[in-house]
Amino acid sequence: MNENIKKEIICYAENHKDDLIQLICTITSIPSPTGREQEKAKWILQYLHDLGAHEAYIDEAGNVLFPWHVDASRPVPLYNAHIDTVFNQLDTITPAITGNILAAPSCGDNSSSVAGLLFFIRMMRELSIVLPTGILFAFNVGEEGLGNLKGMRHIMTKWQNRISEVIAVDCTFDTFVNVAVGSRRYAVSVEAEGGHSWMHFGNDNAIAIAASIISQLYALTVPAQPKTTYNIGTISGGTTVNSIAAHAEFTVDLRSESMAELEQLDTAFKAILAQAQTPKIKITHTILGERPCSNGVLNAEIYDRITNIRRRKNLETVFVSASTDANIPLSQGIPAISFGFCRSHGEHTVHETLELDTLMPGILQMAEFMFFHD
Repeated sequence: MNENIKKEIICYAENHKDDLIQLICTITSIPSPTGREQEKAKWILQYLHDLGAHEAYIDEAGNVLFPWHVDASRPVPLYNAHIDTVFNQLDTITPAITGNILAAPSCGDNSSSVAGLLFFIRMMRELSIVLPTGILFAFNVGEEGLGNLKGMRHIMTKWQNRISEVIAVDCTFDTFVNVAVGSRRYAVSVEAEGGHSWMHFGNDNAIAIAASIISQLYALTVPAQPKTTYNIGTISGGTTVNSIAAHAEFTVDLRSESMAELEQLDTAFKAILAQAQTPKIKITHTILGERPCSNGVLNAEIYDRITNIRRRKNLETVFVSASTDANIPLSQGIPAISFGFCRSHGEHTVHETLELDTLMPGILQMAEFMFFHD
């Protein structure tokens, strides 16, 4: 990519900054909780078609895909941004701008990324920029919570052996995910005798049994490196204050940067469940979701690329581990990285914000990453 094109990109980004901000606000205002992304997907598809990107389509999983000059004979980079959010109860979202701050649930995670990729597609079409390899753009479903990376799993299956690298565009522009945190998530159900709190005192209480299981889980020692964690996210049970609970249930999240450590933690947790079971106590567990760890991707050109870009700007490159859409390609040995277009705060809360003055540095960083390889 020559210097003239680089100047055109910088000029375009600066001249259309307001368009990008409006695009973020529009996308943010369309509720799209995990499992109910259809309205946003249809809006994105129509936006692409209005740009003239008639190759764009919605696949069987609900992802919006746009193959830009993709040649079936060559591997292609995938740039994706998930369109689902964690906000299940919000039917109306109204972004607000005060000075340098845009505030709204999901504005940073992940509306800014969706808008940023759409902005890039518009820019590439208007400036007639085509990469030699082409690009597969994806706006995918099922990244958050119990979506279990549904959209990315489907894409990586359908495009098997055709993806050279994956850039999961998500959240902030100044931290970079290159290690996948794997997870196992379970719903655990406890059934016990129950009964009247006075007349049947001494009968097994499902809540007490659940509490004992949880206490034993929290007594487990896990390594700090590779980081490994456990969490009880929800708990419920019982019927009335004067009834011995006959039923209780809770949800468990087990995570690790290492598949071996995750397997060990998983085995220890299931051993606790097995020990709690008796002829009078029934313990069942159901897997809610599973995310894979990295598999062998320790060094890759894309990590050197972003490091060199930031070094030229005298910026530090901070690599971190996290659970993102990059988990799927990393588990398949495909180089992948996750970073976004801006600096955001308060993700997954109704007080989420993003700093508008970080959008241009974020856009230019992504342009350099996408177009100007060393």
